[in-house]
Amino acid sequence: MEDRVMTGVPGLDELIEGGFRRGQVISVSGTSGSGKTTFAVQFLVNGAMMYNEPGLYITLGEQKKQIFANMLRYGWDLKKLEEDKKILFVEYPPYEIEVFLSQEVVIRDSVEMVGVKRLVIDPVSSLLMGYGDEQKRRERLLRLLERLRSLGCTSLMTSESGGIDAKVPLGKFEVELFSDGIIYLYNKKKESRRQRGLEVIKLRGTKHSSKTCPIEFTDHGIEVYSNKEF
Repeated sequence: MEDRVMTGVPGLDELIEGGFRRGQVISVSGTSGSGKTTFAVQFLVNGAMMYNEPGLYITLGEQKKQIFANMLRYGWDLKKLEEDKKILFVEYPPYEIEVFLSQEVVIRDSVEMVGVKRLVIDPVSSLLMGYGDEQKRRERLLRLLERLRSLGCTSLMTSESGGIDAKVPLGKFEVELFSDGIIYLYNKKKESRRQRGLEVIKLRGTKHSSKTCPIEFTDHGIEVYSNKEF
């Protein structure tokens, strides 16, 4: 039986044959305010609390203390999860990106020490901004993907993307093209309200739904409603 990593996000796993294939690298893309960070944190929290799978969250933008405070609204005590070594949080400000890139051994040691099974980089675009040359950016991205896959974790990389009318919405650095899957989160203005949705654009080795489903931010995180129309 194939090893699947359940997201635990209500309504999502049934759309992707029970979860991601273990070891895959998935892009979580969307416009500002679409829920990328919430989705990524929920993936780790569910892994730690529901499936006994420790996680590693690498933030390259927002401060760790801000993430901790923001996620309390969903009942997620990230500080406690970190103290219990269920989720490790590593913070690199933008000016320390090169430090992150040079610390592969430190990250690998952290993964092995705690037995990390799920990993998040939020946002991956911060790693690529310093490269004006497209070829160098692509080499850096491919090297990062190779490193992530070598860790054996199931990884999520968040990236901001526009152009929701495009056939395949891509971010500035086209990270999505090289990942094993794309989860796209919509934040669309409809009349006087914002409507949020989720679409599985690609997921290698998985027969997935092609439907764009409405999502809601509940008191317990994101929920996907596959039986409703977006």
